Amino acid sequence: MGRLLSSEYPKIDAPIYGTGLASYPAGVTLHVGFYDSSLRPAIQLLCADDGMPYASLTVNVPAVDLSEGEICIASDWNMPSDLKASLLATGKFADMGQRGGSVWRITCPNLLSEVAAARLAAIRPRLARRPAPVV
Repeated sequence: MGRLLSSEYPKIDAPIYGTGLASYPAGVTLHVGFYDSSLRPAIQLLCADDGMPYASLTVNVPAVDLSEGEICIASDWNMPSDLKASLLATGKFADMGQRGGSVWRITCPNLLSEVAAARLAAIRPRLARRPAPVV
């Protein structure tokens, strides 16, 4: 599945509200990172009041073919379906249906910008580790 790389980027936008949340006031914020093995976006939900981890919105399923800006979504056993409905209602995501799992497309320009910045931050250390060409 791949190890999750956290990013140093701030939480995205204002809290998103849904039912079944552990924090008070009920709400989560989004935090972007990447899966080490695939460099696909990994979106974590953090409790809005204390910043503690709440759930992972995404899962890393390398066998699922994804276009740029698409993510595989965690199953209902991992995250309440009412919270996923609240996340879709924000307009930040669009449900693209099933392709070996639930696939959403990121539609929010701010979130796409954070994904691009986090990807660059994740790739830089890999580029620095490349050996110099031998002449």
